[in-house]
Amino acid sequence: MDLGPRLRAVAELALPCETLADIGTDHAYLPVFALEAGMTRRAIATDVREGPLSQARAHLAARGLLSRASIRLGDGLEPLQVGEADVIVSAGLGGRAQADMVERREDIARSARRLVFQPMGAGHVLRQTLYRLGFHLAAEEAVCEADKPYEIIAAEYRGGPDPAYSVPLSHLCDRGLRPDEAWEALWMVGPLLCLASAPGLRCRIEAEVRRTERAMARVERSDHRALHAAQLELLARRKKIWNALLARWEEDRTCR
Repeated sequence: MDLGPRLRAVAELALPCETLADIGTDHAYLPVFALEAGMTRRAIATDVREGPLSQARAHLAARGLLSRASIRLGDGLEPLQVGEADVIVSAGLGGRAQADMVERREDIARSARRLVFQPMGAGHVLRQTLYRLGFHLAAEEAVCEADKPYEIIAAEYRGGPDPAYSVPLSHLCDRGLRPDEAWEALWMVGPLLCLASAPGLRCRIEAEVRRTERAMARVERSDHRALHAAQLELLARRKKIWNALLARWEEDRTCR
C-alpha cells in the first residue's frame, strides 16, 4: 500500500515495531501499510467513532489482515492496556488533544517504547506537555503534502529535562532572540527541526511568516488600531521569531 508524504514520514519514525497502536485510525491506512510490509506483527486501531472503525475493519478485512489487528472504540489512549503497544501513533488529531491523551493516561504513554505524533496545529502545546512530563524528543520531521506543511514528532520517556533544547536555544539567542522568545520558537518549530535544513521546514516557516504578516496588515488597517495595540505587539513578536527561524534555516542550509 502506498502512503502519501505525511503518513510515510510518520511510518518512518514509527516502524518497525512489535505492536503498533494507531490512535484515531480512520481508514487504518497506517496499520495496513505496516502489516503488509511486515514491519509490525500486530496492530491496534482505535477511534472515538464507530463509522471510521467500520471503514477500518472493512479495509483490513479486504486485505486479509483482520486476524492480526484489533479494532477498538474509545477516546485517546483509553482503549489500550499498559505495555500493550511498543509504539503508539496519533496522526491527524490536534496537538491539544494529543497532549491531553498523554497527560490523562501517562502510565500507558510511558509504557510504550516510542510515541509518534503528527499534530494538526498546536504542536507547541504538545511539545510543552511532553517536556513537562519527561518525554524526550527522539526525532522530528517536516514534510509538505499538497503544498501544506506538516510536522511529525517522535518522543520517548526518559524522565527529566530534554537535552535536545539546549543547543538550538543557544543558537537562537545568538541570533538576537530573548530566552523567552527562543523557548517560544522551539515550542512552535521543535529543537531538532530547528537544527535541520529539510525543505519541509522552510515551507512551514514561510507559510507562518505570510500568515503573521497578513494578520498584522488586517490590524493595521483597522479603524480601531489603538484598541488592538496588544494584538499587534504579539504579532510583531511572532514575526520576529519566525524570521529568526528562517534566518537560522538559511544559514544552516548554506553551511551544508
